[in-house]
Amino acid sequence: MNIGPDALKIGPLVLGWSQLTLVLGLLAWSSLARFRGAGVAAAVALVTARLWATLPGLFGNLSQPLGAGVLELLDVRRGGWAWGPGLAAGLLALWWPRRRLPDRLALPLLVTVLAGVLPLLLRPTPAVQTFPEARFPRLAGGTVSRPVALPRPGVVNLWATWCPPCRAEMPLLMRAVQAGEPVVLLNVGEPAGRVGAFLRAYPPAGATWLGGEAVTGTLRVSGFPTTLAVNARGRIVARHLGPLSSAQLQTLIRQAKETR
Repeated sequence: MNIGPDALKIGPLVLGWSQLTLVLGLLAWSSLARFRGAGVAAAVALVTARLWATLPGLFGNLSQPLGAGVLELLDVRRGGWAWGPGLAAGLLALWWPRRRLPDRLALPLLVTVLAGVLPLLLRPTPAVQTFPEARFPRLAGGTVSRPVALPRPGVVNLWATWCPPCRAEMPLLMRAVQAGEPVVLLNVGEPAGRVGAFLRAYPPAGATWLGGEAVTGTLRVSGFPTTLAVNARGRIVARHLGPLSSAQLQTLIRQAKETR
């Protein structure tokens, strides 16, 4: 078992901390909440938490087709849960039919909240808070440049062509690049020919840097894709494991730009 800044790894299983919060909370609630309406309340809480966290990003500056937005909402691998509004909506769903809350609510609710908070207590603070002073060759239009430092501030996405979640989020990242956002694609462990062949499906302005494997150990990367918000001083101000939603990407971009 390995406890990292982005996930809990148990053998080949990688559980991001937001995923672990969801799993533990659901297990606690389903085990203890035995009164009428408990299942409906859980469903209402989940849907509200998901919509509250995700919908703002669908109407942001990284516009995307309607179908892609719907898939983003359904893809829970991306994370993104507003648990405060979700909990409030779930309690309202319990109260509404009889205009009062169940008598046996206190214990299931308390244990569920504690189970959801537990991953936040287990999650370690990353030992490295600054992006390494490394240089990487840039691949653009089939040409590999000499190694250079990555631009700052920016959002650094560590990815690989063999990684299905990386491929799923690539259209969103490419739209951000096309919009002029400071998004840096840093490929890990693959030759330029393979990466270039993959990028031919995207507009010519799409580019990536190579050689990300040189920093994955230092950064304690648990899996791919991993995305880092790096401010102008090179400090890592936020991290995300797994594919990004539009709202999450916009938040990381804002954090990289605004955090000093």
